[in-house]
Amino acid sequence: MPSLKDTLLIVAVIALAWAVFMLVNQPPKGNWVTADGVKIWPLPKEAVLVERNAAFEKRVRELYESGRLIVFTGQAISGGIDKVRAREKAKINAYKELAEYFETRLQTFAQLVEGQIQAIKDKDRVTSVAVNAYKRVTELFSEAKVSGAYVYAVWEEMVGSLVYTTVLLVFDPVGAVEAAKQTVMADQEISKAIEELGKNGVDFFKMLNEVISEAKK
Repeated sequence: MPSLKDTLLIVAVIALAWAVFMLVNQPPKGNWVTADGVKIWPLPKEAVLVERNAAFEKRVRELYESGRLIVFTGQAISGGIDKVRAREKAKINAYKELAEYFETRLQTFAQLVEGQIQAIKDKDRVTSVAVNAYKRVTELFSEAKVSGAYVYAVWEEMVGSLVYTTVLLVFDPVGAVEAAKQTVMADQEISKAIEELGKNGVDFFKMLNEVISEAKK
């Protein structure tokens, strides 16, 4: 049997190992959200970064350095008891910001379509259906049913007795257009209108990609 001294040594080693593990794996703190070593988003002075999606760090850095990083924030205020619910609410609010972002581009997209279908017969109907297709895309984004958006970071800030939970949502256009295409084209009327646009030299999804890939202003 191990002696008391040996037992105490084993306990000490285990305790030290656990302390090191907790130190290494605790959520990073600081005044910036980073991606692969690059600062991408400032944090409030007293905020604590409690989550960062390390799996997407390199991609987020690529988007940031190429000027195509599109991010949205959502916030929830709580008593700090149910943190899971607070984060989910903050996430929903971030997706609302994403939906509003696309709504503001409806007019731009409509103008792009309108400018390229002047010679198409019954162009008003085609334009209307095309814009409806884009509206459907914004719905998909707001409902988080199209790939391309993910929570990259979460931070918390104590303000008195309240906890402000903020989610940083990153939208990556890669894959989003293709996913939207498959969903939207399932609608027969919209599919027909978009095919008609294509026959007249108007690439609906190319324009869609150009609009949604533009970095957030």
